[in-house]
Amino acid sequence: MKIVKLKKVDSTNKEAFRFLEKYPFVVVTSDIQTAGYGRNNSNWLSVSGNIHLSIGKITDIESLKYLSVKVVCEVFDLFSRYVSGELKIKWPNDILLNGKKIAGILIESRVKGNIAKVVIGIGINFNYAPIEGSESLKGKISISKDKLESLIIKKLSSVFDSKPNNEILFSTVEQNSYFKKGDLISLNSGEKTLKGVFKGFTPDFAIVIEHEGKEAIFYSGEVKKVRKN
Repeated sequence: MKIVKLKKVDSTNKEAFRFLEKYPFVVVTSDIQTAGYGRNNSNWLSVSGNIHLSIGKITDIESLKYLSVKVVCEVFDLFSRYVSGELKIKWPNDILLNGKKIAGILIESRVKGNIAKVVIGIGINFNYAPIEGSESLKGKISISKDKLESLIIKKLSSVFDSKPNNEILFSTVEQNSYFKKGDLISLNSGEKTLKGVFKGFTPDFAIVIEHEGKEAIFYSGEVKKVRKN
């Protein structure tokens, strides 16, 4: 495994893809990202003192199956051991503390035939909450930033090859979901936005929304709770 520690980079995910041109397995960390991004190319505000980390690997496409939910469950499990406060999983791959975002995960892949270059990116508000509605782990976690970073690298380095236990994964997501059945939510799929009632998750971790009397299933999207009038 190639480990790259930087002071500044445009994006740890982009840098990981660049290193995958030379190495089959790479970890990239950086104190600052100048062009960090999240899902749908949304801006991820980078602040020195927080964690910006990407793990890249060249692997077979079978490793992509349920990778996103495996990663979020591994990170959630790690946080649950060391973080005080109410932790929740916000579908599809954010983690909240006391209702505010502390971590975001972005998985990207480039597939050619049966081989995939996969990068798992994770940003964690360790010392600072950079935007309104976010939270930091400062004063709420029992281990250091360096220790958390090393534990995440250890956990996620093996996630590519681990076989998913869907029963445990589903239970973790369902029991710790930020969204509860009956919540009024809105979902932006990138193509459209709809409002409806959260009905739960499918066995393969898609979200189910009741909209205008019909159930709709989505495998990705930005979801928010909607306040009832």
